[in-house]
Amino acid sequence: MKFTHIHHLSKAYYENFLANYAPVIILNTGRSGSALLYEVLSNFQELKVYHEAPPNLMLYADFAYKNQSELDTLKHIFSAARTELMLEAMVEDKIYLESNQCLTFFVRAIADLFPKARFVHLTRHPGDFVRSAIRKGWHLNDTIWELGRINDRSDPSWLAMTQIEKLAWVWQATHGFIEDFKNSTNSEVLSLRFEDLVTQPETFQDLLSFCGVTESVKKRKFEELFSTKVNTQVTTIYDTPNMKKVETYPKYGDWSEADKDSLRSHCAKLSEMYSYQL
Repeated sequence: MKFTHIHHLSKAYYENFLANYAPVIILNTGRSGSALLYEVLSNFQELKVYHEAPPNLMLYADFAYKNQSELDTLKHIFSAARTELMLEAMVEDKIYLESNQCLTFFVRAIADLFPKARFVHLTRHPGDFVRSAIRKGWHLNDTIWELGRINDRSDPSWLAMTQIEKLAWVWQATHGFIEDFKNSTNSEVLSLRFEDLVTQPETFQDLLSFCGVTESVKKRKFEELFSTKVNTQVTTIYDTPNMKKVETYPKYGDWSEADKDSLRSHCAKLSEMYSYQL
């Protein structure tokens, strides 16, 4: 039966939705191109794309990270936050895709709720991630985003860490968590480096095909799609004193060896796995 509104859906339709619908979730740290992917993928009619669908669950990332044993609780949180949006996508005969970093630590709950869900593991060079996060004020801002940011405050050494060390820990902890999921799941997972995605048309085509998009993208359209920067970091008159954003920060290649060593102490193993040079 064809429905036009989720309020009219039958029990059988809902049961089929849970068993067979295949949303696509981009697993990432944030500051890794997820906003750019939202802008680019929104150009494809077969997809219903969100960067941070409301509610974006900004307060729950650390809770989910630290409470993986509470799978039912995480399933209820995710289901309450996303079921209606996903049902709308299914009614519209579209593929739901979200690039929200806050969903990363709900991945096991999502996979349990939707056995056919697909996941994209998106990485970015840790030095570039840390630089971007520093410019955004991560782990310095006094905001509700920071209340939900994953952290290691149970370790006495956490408070003594520099901002670089804390953010390097975030990069390692997030990707280490994703790797553990990848090694224990039957779900489909596509792993991509952001650097390849924005420079190699064939890598972008692999992403589209994995998501279920049937369109073939030629090099010219690829270049057009990725020609505009998004989510550029600048300070504005709307930034309140509790935010510690900075407009400029050295690129990783210009860091001191001491700062690079701080990054390497956390990120070396996974960086080698992803072929990033530190």
